[in-house]
Amino acid sequence: MDYVTNDNGNLQVKFTSNINIDNGLTNISQGDMRSEMELFQDSGKAPRMIEWCVYNKNNDYEFVEHIGLWFDGKTLVDYDGVFELPKEAIKLIRKSGYSVPKHFED
Repeated sequence: MDYVTNDNGNLQVKFTSNINIDNGLTNISQGDMRSEMELFQDSGKAPRMIEWCVYNKNNDYEFVEHIGLWFDGKTLVDYDGVFELPKEAIKLIRKSGYSVPKHFED
């Protein structure tokens, strides 16, 4: 995984991973796809959202997910937008200097 600070000043990571689509009844693997996650911050520089863009095998834009983030101080306490927090999102948050409790990894 490659971390960069983009032109907007946001921390960003690019990676390839298996993507699954969960419709509430089934979990359907889409195979390995390229992703980019960008960590957006509020005016106080606290992380508030991850924008997760996924691209298909032709490198065409496939879909985007927005993951809302809530912190108590520098510790993640909640998120919304995905069923489970991807390990890449956890690493991105930690890379920015914030902590993610172990129970979010289970």
